[in-house]
Amino acid sequence: MTAQGVLASHPIITAVPFFVPTFVVVAVIVFVVWRDRRRGGDPPEDPPDAP
Repeated sequence: MTAQGVLASHPIITAVPFFVPTFVVVAVIVFVVWRDRRRGGDPPEDPPDAP
């Protein structure tokens, strides 16, 4: 018995595995930015010394 079935009937089904890692990376970046924004303002740095 041989497996000669249709693996994907639509191009979007074959493209999904390539987009999943991209969505994971974007989700991690969004999470890091969101967490950094929620942490609040950091104390301002000292202004540079004027000559």
